[in-house]
Amino acid sequence: MPPFRVGSLCLAALLLICGGGADLKATPDPQQSEPASRSDVPSLRLDAVVTDAKGRAVSNLKPGDFELIENGSPRPFTSVELRTPSADAGELFPIETEADEARAARQPGTRVFAFYLDEFHVTTGPNADLARLAIERFVDETLRPQDLAFVMRPLDSLNAIRFTRDRALVHGAIDSFAGRKGDFAPRTRFEELYIGRAPAAVASARRQIVVSGLREILMRLGDLQADRAVIVYVSEGFPRDALQPIRSLRFPGFDGLARASSRFNVPMYTFNPSAGADDETSAERDRSVEMLKWLADQSGGRTISAGSEIAGLARLKHDLETYYALTYQPTATDGRFHGVEVRVRRPGALVQASKGYWSPLGSEYRTMIAAASKLGSPLSTRALRRSSMIDTWVGVLPGNGRTRMIITWEPRTHGITAPEVVAVRAKTPGGAVLFDGRIRRVGSESALPPDSARFEVPSGRVEIDMSIYDMEGKTIDTDVRDFDVPDFGSQKQGPMLLAPEVVRARTIRDFATASANPDAAPSSARTFTRADRLLIRVATFDASGAAVQVTARVLNAWGQPMREIDALGATQRDGIAQFALPLSWLVPGQYQIELQGTNANGAVKQRVSFKVAS
Repeated sequence: MPPFRVGSLCLAALLLICGGGADLKATPDPQQSEPASRSDVPSLRLDAVVTDAKGRAVSNLKPGDFELIENGSPRPFTSVELRTPSADAGELFPIETEADEARAARQPGTRVFAFYLDEFHVTTGPNADLARLAIERFVDETLRPQDLAFVMRPLDSLNAIRFTRDRALVHGAIDSFAGRKGDFAPRTRFEELYIGRAPAAVASARRQIVVSGLREILMRLGDLQADRAVIVYVSEGFPRDALQPIRSLRFPGFDGLARASSRFNVPMYTFNPSAGADDETSAERDRSVEMLKWLADQSGGRTISAGSEIAGLARLKHDLETYYALTYQPTATDGRFHGVEVRVRRPGALVQASKGYWSPLGSEYRTMIAAASKLGSPLSTRALRRSSMIDTWVGVLPGNGRTRMIITWEPRTHGITAPEVVAVRAKTPGGAVLFDGRIRRVGSESALPPDSARFEVPSGRVEIDMSIYDMEGKTIDTDVRDFDVPDFGSQKQGPMLLAPEVVRARTIRDFATASANPDAAPSSARTFTRADRLLIRVATFDASGAAVQVTARVLNAWGQPMREIDALGATQRDGIAQFALPLSWLVPGQYQIELQGTNANGAVKQRVSFKVAS
């Protein structure tokens, strides 16, 4: 059985973000129906801004004044806290490391601002000037000494998201902002090579880049677990052709942003510095405005328009200074989005809060808790994510009391961006660095850097962070995952099969070379051609020390046996079984490799799915 991996559902544990403030214990409302509580369902936090008809903050509400409606049914609160500006700013220390950044972000009273200046969708000239001046004024007049800020533009490196108290850095990034809406001419080698000049292709690529950038900022804020965080998205909105799915909430990019903002409790304020370009129709302007309004509404933010930017940004300032932190335990554990509505029993009061939450999968969440408890590792609180640009393979090999980890990767797509090299940093939850280096893709003709990362690891959780670079060295994506390494010394007796290595060889000579090389890099992809030959290596283990006999066979897509796979001689590593599988006899389609390990202590099976292309 392969080692247990903690997936992205662990992020649900981030929803309860602690902070200072007066703690007002909520008393159950007798009119609210309360389904049975479940100990395996994490509590959720919603931040609610309450104002009167004149826009002034209402700060004298009691727990009984609030009402929460989830999918049409009332739910009780577990706590209601009024959050107001902290009188004590705390220690103002330099932000030099990621640890300093996280420590500062979690200080009570610290606010974290992320400004995303969407040059691709802001018109140059007066519109860009208005946006730049408004944000600079907001930074000068609103940010307190302890606040953190970061400014990002679409082509900035995703690996350079660092929040700072250095206002000179913030102003420098704002000053370099210039609108490029309607200007499709490439200005960098990256744009020339991977985006091109065709307007339709450029528009599509720009939308993808913007959504990726906003998603990365949200993930970073979730990782920081800031006391209070907000994203200010400066844009005139996307062109009309990109917005058709908005009403049905099926647009993948914005659906994911709404999910992340609700998960990490980060509102998004959208600022449109234009009243409409001359070359736009009224319908196009309406659709662009609808996109910005939808994004703000779903996350609990507000929309700010040209002509009211001073009042709108002042409203943002007040929203961050006085609000209520509401926590409750949801009933749903189905992994779906559930609408919620926060109401206040106060005439004339207006409530601004997120419109819903994404629940964890109940059975998987309980499985994670049990597995993490068994491994002695707590649930991950990192913002995990999988890159859509690469396939990654991670495995471990036991031996002589030491466990080695192997990491390889291959590009998944060859469209807008082309991954060239991946920087891997692996460490323990305590911060001990296990590996820090770069690896090239499997099968690359280059000799350096190596095509796999191999290093010793302790049992327990290993945190793996990967930055993906293009040929110019620009960060084009990231991948963040956790891997739980089993403690082989505490395993019960019985055969164990670890994650198999599948080495792809193009020629007979390549196959012979790989068979003799115990460190041949395994493929991370699972799609091959009929000309390929696969070398399958399976690491085995039994706590009793007994050898494990391994057999392998090919199954069709329905799990029916087709033929046995020939075994090869042992490798130079103990406990490794090898098999040779040429693919020329298979027609294109889906298949499985079934591996079975047996000895006197029992038997275990494992399957690997793969595809044969023409």
